[in-house]
Amino acid sequence: MAQISKRLRERLKKPLGKVVPFAKAAEMLKGRRVIAVGDEIAFNFLEIGEIPFVSVFDFNTLRVPVEGRVKEKLKEFYPNPEETEKAAGELNEEMFEIVKRLLKTGGALYVRGEEDLFALPFALLIEEEVVVYGQPGEGCVILEKGSFEKEELEKMIGKIGLNVSP
Repeated sequence: MAQISKRLRERLKKPLGKVVPFAKAAEMLKGRRVIAVGDEIAFNFLEIGEIPFVSVFDFNTLRVPVEGRVKEKLKEFYPNPEETEKAAGELNEEMFEIVKRLLKTGGALYVRGEEDLFALPFALLIEEEVVVYGQPGEGCVILEKGSFEKEELEKMIGKIGLNVSP
């Protein structure tokens, strides 16, 4: 398990892709295989009747427990999610293995700890799917294959010794 480098941490503070309001994202992505990373993003898709292909959540938003309605909806739609444990700022090979599996099967992942950074392995491994994650105070970020600097991120991750190949 590795903590991400200071350089990668700084890079990831900026959105990796296009930032749009959720309503616009939902409209743009109708009918697509959406990977929803974050409780609020997954909840918002479920609220409008769109079930993400994959949802990743930790029952926290900005490291504060989510309100009852959000947690209830996630538990209702995903009563038996796959589970893993991860600390904030941690990036590890297990994350990439989980992501590879979920990209094949779909489903949900409950992260005990912090689901931050799960957008990264999804972004690096997607083909036709679209990753959506929240950008606090700004909206949501949409990542599609070819819409961000994948090679730059692969290099930074490679420097901490992780295998990110499909």
